[in-house]
Amino acid sequence: MNKTLTIIQWELKRGVRSKAFIISILMPFVVLAFSLVPALFSLNQKIQEKDMGIIDRGNGIYEEVSEYIGKSFLNDEGEPVYTIQEYVSTPENQDTLVETLIRDGYAGIVIILEPDFTDRGDVRIYHGNETGIQEISRLENAFEQYLMEKRILSLGLTREDMDHVLEAPDIHFYEVGKSGDAAQSNLLIRYGVPGVFLWLLVMGVVMSSSMLISGVIEERSNRIIEILMSSIRPGELMTGKIVGIGMLGVIQISVYLVILLAFSLFGGAVLNINISPADVFTTDIIWYFIYFIMGYFMYASLYVGLGSLYDNERDAQQSVGFLTLFAVLPIMLVQPIMMNPDTPLATILAFIPLTTPFMMILKIGMLSAPFWEIILMMFYLLLWILGITWAGSRIFRTTILMYGKRVTLKEIIQWIRG
Repeated sequence: MNKTLTIIQWELKRGVRSKAFIISILMPFVVLAFSLVPALFSLNQKIQEKDMGIIDRGNGIYEEVSEYIGKSFLNDEGEPVYTIQEYVSTPENQDTLVETLIRDGYAGIVIILEPDFTDRGDVRIYHGNETGIQEISRLENAFEQYLMEKRILSLGLTREDMDHVLEAPDIHFYEVGKSGDAAQSNLLIRYGVPGVFLWLLVMGVVMSSSMLISGVIEERSNRIIEILMSSIRPGELMTGKIVGIGMLGVIQISVYLVILLAFSLFGGAVLNINISPADVFTTDIIWYFIYFIMGYFMYASLYVGLGSLYDNERDAQQSVGFLTLFAVLPIMLVQPIMMNPDTPLATILAFIPLTTPFMMILKIGMLSAPFWEIILMMFYLLLWILGITWAGSRIFRTTILMYGKRVTLKEIIQWIRG
């Protein structure tokens, strides 16, 4: 037991001091920043001021449309973004006129209101390559809104009637819990918090995989394993490695919890969202924490076992890539589960050991898994962890001192049975 504790302390100290572990903690936020910052930047990007040309083909609504667009697109000073000019064309020279206006820089955008615009909403928008998709989308929405208002007024309703018809409803959502009590639904917390834990677990597993396997391979290459094996049994050595590496997961999730607490205290005010520590740190977060640790332990036992099969990282990375697919799979399924919570896919994947910890985090947070299922799946996952550790130790004790020989699947099965 004392030897196992020594291995645990050694693995823990070595892991904490390694640059790879620090990177694995920071990498989820780096990836998140690279994913979200460009999107946020594009959403907040201002429309550049430019000239716009409008060709009204017999509708008599140029003044009305130009005024509406002018009020819909304003800069920070409250001035219209577009300088709008009316152009007149015939069917014969229309295409040539549009091409000339945009090519020679007289207008960045040219809008043609076809003769049946009011009835069918037939409008064509031409633009240069400096016009982005956000600007196009806003123009499309503006014309949809304008046409809807015009049609409402054509029915004989007043402007006040139209404002009343278009007034957005004040909708409140309430969720009825297991106890039958109704509480206002907070979808940000319901889907966001388990989503964050899922993301962190996936990134933790993916980012630490190379570190875990390379550590075992390095020890084999440097013949450190041979020294250790002279004074400790293979099972004790592997158990110490797995527990020590698993403790790195405890440290990792503890750091994330502190960051999550800070975000719940101060992030809401910065991002203008309604969130508090009481919303985030519910009883469910205990289960997230447990499944995070169990998932980390399970993949740690797999990686240690895999590391003993190879004496170089190039061959080992192929097996790591296969396991990584299972770790990333739940991320790909988050949106379908959110769209259809009753899908049996979540239950099916919860029984696949490699995806059990990920899917249970989703089921607890997003699907409100019952207490009995949480406990049952916890024991189910624990049995798999113990089974993987047991099988891995039998492989570990046979292969750890083997060099220069490729191991076959048939041999692995024989070692486990033996």
